[in-house]
Amino acid sequence: EDSQSGGFIFVLRPTPAVERAPHSYVCFAQLREGLDAAGGDLQRELVRAFPNVSVIDVRDIIATIRTIVDNVTLGITVVGIVTLVGGVLILVGAVAMTKFQKIYETAIYRTLGASTRLVAAMLAVEYGLLGALAGVLGAAGGTALAWGLSEHVFNIDWQPAPGLFAAGVLVSAAIVSGVGVAANLDVLRRKPLATLRSE
Repeated sequence: EDSQSGGFIFVLRPTPAVERAPHSYVCFAQLREGLDAAGGDLQRELVRAFPNVSVIDVRDIIATIRTIVDNVTLGITVVGIVTLVGGVLILVGAVAMTKFQKIYETAIYRTLGASTRLVAAMLAVEYGLLGALAGVLGAAGGTALAWGLSEHVFNIDWQPAPGLFAAGVLVSAAIVSGVGVAANLDVLRRKPLATLRSE
């Protein structure tokens, strides 16, 4: 016998005791691709010949399920894109707010003998750590959302994806680091003496 999650059991080798119990017969047929018209004709003939037989086209059910899953996936993707755009806007605002502070800090570092390359590396590390922290928070939120949808909405076993978690953190760190350094390129080109005099 083969148990299914739909609330019924297939008995492949019925015993006399099972044959006396209320039961129904089930038959499955799979048509080759390109025989859709023949499948429709077969269903009509079966219903005409056996009015008490229920004919169910599983392909229609699967197509409906796929449509539902695709719509859910599209919704999650849209939410993710909106969240990503919002995060980028927040990132741009945060970099702009700290830019004036970076002008003075860069002038101090350059006066103390730090090269432009070293200051750029320091900025990259700083913004990279901020991006990694944001990536950890975002990946944790996404993981929690995926777990909730899997366990409580779709009723399927949740499969953790540590590779995607790590990739999200690394990509976030790289993007924030790159944006931070790019936004401060003009700061790196400023002459430290002129900056300190203006302060």
